[in-house]
Amino acid sequence: MKIVLVVPYRGIGDLIFHIPLIRGLSKKYNSKITLITNKVSKAKNLLKNEKSIQEIEYISFQRENQIKNSFLFYKKINSFKSDICILTAPTRRLIIPLIFSNSKKKIYFKKDNTRDLSKYIIKQSKIELPNIQFHKNYFLKLKKNKISKKNIFISIDSRHDSNNWSLIYYIELIKQILKKKSTNKIFINFDPSKVKAFKKILDLFKNEKKIFFTYKSNFNKLISIMNNCSLVIGNESGPICIGAALKKKVFSIYYPKHTNKSSKTIYNKVKFFNSDKISSQKIISSILKNIR
Repeated sequence: MKIVLVVPYRGIGDLIFHIPLIRGLSKKYNSKITLITNKVSKAKNLLKNEKSIQEIEYISFQRENQIKNSFLFYKKINSFKSDICILTAPTRRLIIPLIFSNSKKKIYFKKDNTRDLSKYIIKQSKIELPNIQFHKNYFLKLKKNKISKKNIFISIDSRHDSNNWSLIYYIELIKQILKKKSTNKIFINFDPSKVKAFKKILDLFKNEKKIFFTYKSNFNKLISIMNNCSLVIGNESGPICIGAALKKKVFSIYYPKHTNKSSKTIYNKVKFFNSDKISSQKIISSILKNIR
């Protein structure tokens, strides 16, 4: 049976939220899944060892050039001649090409009031695919690394800067972590396009032997580095979701106006800090207590 799953969401965390659906479909139909998604989801990197995946295709779902992109989406679906095609977003410009496609069975998720995407995917999966069991197992199947309890990964930015904790607080946190003799390596990550924005932190810690900046690392290397750490700290973003999916101890700093506590669905041991309600000093103190 040929099964195509369409995941048009852009974020890395958004992709991770779909893992139970991918595995549930594959087990139910005893067939590997063809995944169509955005390139920015990094699916080919994150799901490269996922046995339930047959292949991954990248395509643009942007609203710009809507007619052209919808037609290309229609052609892409038709190229697989699938038995089942599932679209996990209630987007009309994608639903219409799906309906007119040559897939034998077409399923698309419906709109509801669930704001948290992770909960929405599980809820709609159960409604639209009631005969499939979905286990909330979001853990990534990556090559096992030797984990150092003394290594810490810190992500100091987030997508669209919508969730950023002030840089001055990260600088203070890093200074305090450096005082901990137990710490071996501190990896600091941010988007490589934001080098100018983070010049202050680069200049401040460039001569620290324990600190390594990862913005020049390719994505596979970045995952490997995270997998080698025991603790992940940062704004609620893609790296935080990856850290949770790698079963790390995670400290997630989020701003409620932009972000729900999504990672809690992935891994209930994630510690969340609402930056709108909790003072930065309390956040720093709480994190430091967990670094021994």
